Amino acid sequence: MNEKIRNKIFGLLLFAVFYIAAYVIGYFSAFYIDELILRLFIFDIVATLVIYLLSLPIKNSSLYDAYWSLTPFVMATYLLVVSENLNVYHFIAYAVFAVWSFRLTINWVITFQDIKWVDWRYRQIKEKNNPFVWQIANLFGIMLMPTLLVFAGFVPLILAFGSKLNAFSLIGSAVILIGTALEFFADRQMHAFLRSKDSGDVIRSGLWKYSRHPNYFGEILIWVGAYFVLFPAVTEYWYTFVGALLIILLFNFVSITLAEKRQLERREAYKEYRMTTSRLLLLPPRKIK
Repeated sequence: MNEKIRNKIFGLLLFAVFYIAAYVIGYFSAFYIDELILRLFIFDIVATLVIYLLSLPIKNSSLYDAYWSLTPFVMATYLLVVSENLNVYHFIAYAVFAVWSFRLTINWVITFQDIKWVDWRYRQIKEKNNPFVWQIANLFGIMLMPTLLVFAGFVPLILAFGSKLNAFSLIGSAVILIGTALEFFADRQMHAFLRSKDSGDVIRSGLWKYSRHPNYFGEILIWVGAYFVLFPAVTEYWYTFVGALLIILLFNFVSITLAEKRQLERREAYKEYRMTTSRLLLLPPRKIK
């Protein structure tokens, strides 16, 4: 076994131990809270704070990267265990949500190198700020904000597991499955492109021919689907669309903006690609006039 593989295995095992520790501490911090949404909220916040504290000695904010895809599945599993009067529609929603979580986490495992690898966005924020401002951004911007937004998107599923679902919930489960498929194929196509093309090129094939960010579009569909698992099966909670809306705004005004700024700086061809290809939705390419 070469050193690169050893470093990857060691890093994955260490991160796994950290995640388990965060979940155990989060669970016991919220154990005596009766209200289910509040219990899961405290669990999530405390576990995120533990992840933040554990990231400090290893100097790696990317410890959070797999946390946000694993934690909704952990909470969904908890709901499956504690909820009563479940029917087949609850199990279908759980299954498709689990597929999303596993696929996203496995994709992270594939790209993970070792405990020193850090997301380029985190490095950029750290380089542009003094240590104090960096830690504020690290805690609140990199970790707590995504946790709060994902939890807001997850609230419809919490309510769904406490409600009597009907066949209308299959709409949401189908949307989650479509979003997961989009992410899967977009990631596979991007990985293949990066292995075979010059670093100055821009991907223009597969889903990337019709959208500049098909992976983000797929992720947005996950949370839209989570909302539609609950609504219209249970219409009284119609207002919980706020979580999905906040996630849509995050991708549009933060994630996409940062990604495109970086691409424009690194790849000259991206300017033309940006002019001809839809920002998010899968649409036919435009012609430059």
